[in-house]
Amino acid sequence: MKFFNGFSTGFSSFFKAIPFIFKNKLWWVFIIPILLNIILYSVGFTFTDYVSDIANSYVNNWLGNGGSQSKFMQALPGILTWIIKILMQIIFFLAFAFFSGYIILIIMSPLFAWLSERTDQILNKTNYPFNFKQFFIDIWYGILIALRNFAYEIAVVIIVLLANLIPILNIFTGLPATIFLFIISSYFYGFAYMYYNLERRKFKVKDSVQFIKKYRGMAIANGALFSLSLFIPFFGVMLSGGTAIIATVGATIAMNDVSINKDNH
Repeated sequence: MKFFNGFSTGFSSFFKAIPFIFKNKLWWVFIIPILLNIILYSVGFTFTDYVSDIANSYVNNWLGNGGSQSKFMQALPGILTWIIKILMQIIFFLAFAFFSGYIILIIMSPLFAWLSERTDQILNKTNYPFNFKQFFIDIWYGILIALRNFAYEIAVVIIVLLANLIPILNIFTGLPATIFLFIISSYFYGFAYMYYNLERRKFKVKDSVQFIKKYRGMAIANGALFSLSLFIPFFGVMLSGGTAIIATVGATIAMNDVSINKDNH
């Protein structure tokens, strides 16, 4: 099917990326997302504790803490504080799980830009002269593409949620809507990982969009394997940085198998 053009290449290249990374002694890059997760979780839970402490003060001031109160009323502030703290941590974890894909794309953009270029060099035995200006341009456009795709994805999610409120349209929601949103999400993730290869070849954003649309199947396959890692309970968020590295290398291997030129769309 034309809609899934490049799907098999994108799928197989993702798994080719794993031995490629270790064969070429790039395994050390997996340490970076581990450290990043530790930092993000530490900052996140420190922030939730801070907010919980503020809420605790409001609760104590609201309920009071007089000695004449019943035992239940004396214990209530502590119970509410505990509940608020647990809720804040759950909200943080769910928010991080929902946004983690794009958080990773943005924060780890410098690593992905370098890793994509390094993979290209190894595959084609070429040497791109390192240029700080071009490197930061690649990072900047990588971040912009991630933000652009995130905005589009959020817009689609909102449309689907609104459709769920309409009696006639809501028959198409549920499982079909979930599958549709998964495909959309996978496409945008794969788009981001493929884009580094096009930016390196001086593609304009318009040309990049057209090229990836032609190989949307490749983008969906690459992004789907990354997206699936996010669905693993608890550990998915922790593992997503590693799968993002594999997806970046996999996208470069996949695009090395097609003719990349501005007329090929």
